[in-house]
Amino acid sequence: MKIRCENEAMEEALETVLCPPCGGPHGKEEQLCNLQKLRTKNAILKREYERLSSYLNKHGHSIPSVDALPYLHGTSTYGSTSKGRPTSYGTSSNHLPEQSSLIRRPCTRELINITPLPKPRKPVLLQHFQQLSQLEKMGMYEQAAKAVAEVMSLIQMEQSMWIKSTIDGRTIIDPGNYKRYFTKNSHLKSPIARPCHHESSKEDVVVQMDARNLVDMFLNTEKWARLFPTIVNEAKTIHVLDSMDQYPRRTFSRVIYEQLHILSPLVPPREFIILRSCRQMEEGLWLIADVSCHLPNVEFESTAPICIKRPSGVLIQALPHGRSKVTWIEHVEVTDKVHPHQLYRDLLYGGFGYGARRWTVTLERMCERLSLYSMTNFPPTDYAGVVKTIEGRRSVMNLGERMLKNFAWIMKMSDKLDFSQQCEANNSGVRISVRKNTEAGQPTGLIVCAGSSLSLPLPPLQVYDFLRNLEVRHQWDVLCHGNPVNEAARFVTGTDQKNNVTFLQPSSEGDNSELMILQDGFIDALGGMVVYAPMDLKTAYSAISGQVDPSTIPILPSGFIISRDSRPSVGELNGGRMTLLTVAFQILVSGPSYSTHLNLEESATTVNTLISSTVQRIKAMLNCE
Repeated sequence: MKIRCENEAMEEALETVLCPPCGGPHGKEEQLCNLQKLRTKNAILKREYERLSSYLNKHGHSIPSVDALPYLHGTSTYGSTSKGRPTSYGTSSNHLPEQSSLIRRPCTRELINITPLPKPRKPVLLQHFQQLSQLEKMGMYEQAAKAVAEVMSLIQMEQSMWIKSTIDGRTIIDPGNYKRYFTKNSHLKSPIARPCHHESSKEDVVVQMDARNLVDMFLNTEKWARLFPTIVNEAKTIHVLDSMDQYPRRTFSRVIYEQLHILSPLVPPREFIILRSCRQMEEGLWLIADVSCHLPNVEFESTAPICIKRPSGVLIQALPHGRSKVTWIEHVEVTDKVHPHQLYRDLLYGGFGYGARRWTVTLERMCERLSLYSMTNFPPTDYAGVVKTIEGRRSVMNLGERMLKNFAWIMKMSDKLDFSQQCEANNSGVRISVRKNTEAGQPTGLIVCAGSSLSLPLPPLQVYDFLRNLEVRHQWDVLCHGNPVNEAARFVTGTDQKNNVTFLQPSSEGDNSELMILQDGFIDALGGMVVYAPMDLKTAYSAISGQVDPSTIPILPSGFIISRDSRPSVGELNGGRMTLLTVAFQILVSGPSYSTHLNLEESATTVNTLISSTVQRIKAMLNCE
């Protein structure tokens, strides 16, 4: 740190130094001399750093490289919120989020100096992985073949291997029979001796997508993340293995990193390094198997549970008319480092969290959406309104999909500020995170996100219908300024017409007449989402025109995630007794220019008040106080 700070200060001094006799800049020779002295001193400091680093490494410790150290002086990458300056609730500029920089301590009502902020964990996706040796490849080929064989056996052994859960009626693996058939040959061992629990489930679904296209989406991590935007937070292919021709059928394998996250900041993410293998069993039938594999020097998030994926996967069968039947098996061993919050503990341990049901429900919904997205004419279920072209329709649907993905991404909030005094037995309190954004797709600057989760004694469908009801929206949404909202366009995104993306416009005069709201919402067997983002008319009409790349249109989404609880019920959504609701708002509190200190008091209080008052209004309107 001393090297970096001193180097920075001296370089700044060299640029502004004056000659005392004449008041002008130093001559070029003297500047070069000073620069040489600076380099010499830096070299001495760097040798001292390397000596200390070597000493610490020998004794089992480590320190970060010089380049990884944060700046302590000079221009800060973080801004401040000054008194009297208005914050921007969901305003749009031009950038997409990077890995969050968050503060981990209780948020007190005082000036909080966040310089220096701790740098986030370096994403696994950006780490450098060495090429696999031939021995490692052979081991993975063998591991892939065993995983494919086990998943196929699990699918075929319908009666002896699968039983109904006595808790929620799900189809789960019989642990006794599984141990008898498979555990002896398993290469997977728990990394530590902590108590763990097993999650297993199986589901079948028929989807509106060609089988070959579906296989391609499973093997391409970018398409895979798009296919499951509310589950897959990050995904990247690390190694692609050659096809294995020595087996009866060719098997294609790749090593993939994935991070999964769902529903709420209270639900911990799960991270895996998996070996994914695909084998065509016969004409029109493919098996894709996943199994955890080990790679050295992989650093997962410290609070994330330790997860081992035992052989899991999907059997994809081609059906007529471009449809596919998918049989999905999930089998995971989970060791929690931190117990999940009580609101979501039963849901996660019951298997509705990351189980096969969530994957198949999401797959069915996204296949419907992609099918409707590719239409060449407006279907009769749409209300085109202000959107005049099919290109504009696709642009709006694309923007809505990206908005859902971005909103799901911010839910991770792995580090956060807690307003602990807000916590109740059925309420998580307000969680606040801070991040700096510099990439395209969201506003440039400092963004504060606040989230809160709570339980409501109502079925999910009733909560979803309430949040989409335009007649009462102005009573809880501050963007409406108390004025009614009109629907400017609506495009259905699924067979259920309640799943749609809409453009809304508050019917008001003055500044608010220049505002439009893009909203995307869906409801399925496990819950739903209602996500929206305000934008000015110029930005809105850029999306509506279809002539602008939707990925460059800036959005800052806020909204709601609705989940059924883990208890079984007849009719699922209609018969469910409880709803777990997460509400999250994002506010742009500072633009691209930053000072070295940030007063979080005003921005944290603003977003805390906003989310708390909105929750209270919604609870009152639903008679849930």
